[in-house]
Amino acid sequence: MVQKTMKKMAGEIAQFQSELKRQAPKQTGQKISRKEFTLLLSGISTCRKAPGILGHMGYESLYHCINEDAAEQTRKHLADLYNIYDRKSLENALVKEFSDGNRYEYFMTFWSGAPVFDPVELQPEAREVFLEGMDLARPFYPLVKEKGFYAWDINEKIGLCRKAAACGILTDQEFWEITDPWVRQAQAFYHSWQEYAVSCLCGAVYFMRSPDTKELEGFLHLNMKLMRQLLFDDGAWNKNSWYVPEEREWAELFDPNTHCLATKKVLEEERIGYMYKETPAEDFPDCGWRFLTGDEPEEYIADPENISIMAFSDLCNIDPTILAYFNAEYGREFERSEDGWTEV
Repeated sequence: MVQKTMKKMAGEIAQFQSELKRQAPKQTGQKISRKEFTLLLSGISTCRKAPGILGHMGYESLYHCINEDAAEQTRKHLADLYNIYDRKSLENALVKEFSDGNRYEYFMTFWSGAPVFDPVELQPEAREVFLEGMDLARPFYPLVKEKGFYAWDINEKIGLCRKAAACGILTDQEFWEITDPWVRQAQAFYHSWQEYAVSCLCGAVYFMRSPDTKELEGFLHLNMKLMRQLLFDDGAWNKNSWYVPEEREWAELFDPNTHCLATKKVLEEERIGYMYKETPAEDFPDCGWRFLTGDEPEEYIADPENISIMAFSDLCNIDPTILAYFNAEYGREFERSEDGWTEV
C-alpha cells in the first residue's frame, strides 16, 4: 500500500518538476553572500512556526529570540520534540532524524550493481527495513538520480540549527561552523534552486513515508505550496540566484585518504566521461578507479605527466554520480550517456 502511494507521489512531483521547467525563470536573481545562501537553503524549514520565534526568521541574517522568555519557549520546544539541550544533543538529533540522503546513497550502490554491503549480513528485521526502504525510494530515482534526498536533509538540518542559534543553544560562530559542510554539499550536488526544490520534495515524501495516503498527500501538497511561494513571483529563491563562489569549495564526500587516478583534462574541464576500475597500485593508497573525459588521445593518456593522483572525494565533487560505483568489482568500465552511466 505504501509503495503504491509513493509511486503516486513521485508522479505528482514529476508534474511539479515539469511545471518548473515550463514556468520557473532562469537563475537571474541578485547575487547573494555565502551566509545568505546558507540561510536560504533552509527555505522550507524556516517557513514553519515554532514557539518563541515570532514570525519568519528571514534569510538575510541569523534570527535571535526577542527576550529570554521567548528563548526558553524555543529551548523547551527543541527539548520536547528532539531531546535537544546543548550542542552535543543537537548533533545527535541531526544524525538520528535526518539521514535519508545517506540511505539513498546506499540504495544507489545496489541500483548501480556495486552494493556497499550484502543485505544477508543484516539482522532479519534490519534487512527487511532496508529492502523496503530501497523499494520505496526507487520511484524517485528518475526525478533526482544521484542528487538524491540530500536537499531535504540540508534544509531540515540548517533549519533546526537556526532554531538552536535563535534560543542560544548555539553561538552564531558555532552555527556557521556546523552548517559549513552542508553548504559545500549543496554546491556539489545541485546547481539551481529548481534542482534543490525537487530533491527537497522527494526527500520530504520519503521522510514521511506514511501508510496513511491522505496524510502523505497533505504533507506533499503543503511542501509544494511552500515551494511555489519560494520559487515564483517575489519568493526568496526566485529573487536570489543560486550561490556560485569565486573559487570552488570542495566538500568532503568520501574518505579523503582514498585516492585514484584522473587525467589532467578531467580537472581542467571538470567533467568525467569514462571510468574504469583496475587492480590498485601499491605505491600509494589507491582504490583502483581511473577517470577520463573520454576524448583524450591515446598519446595523451600514455604520457605520465598528464595523469594526476587525486582524492576520490575530490572527483566526487566534480561528478557525484561516481559515488554509487565505488565498490564495483575490478575490471568494470563505464562511459557517460544521456541517462547516466552505461557499462562497456
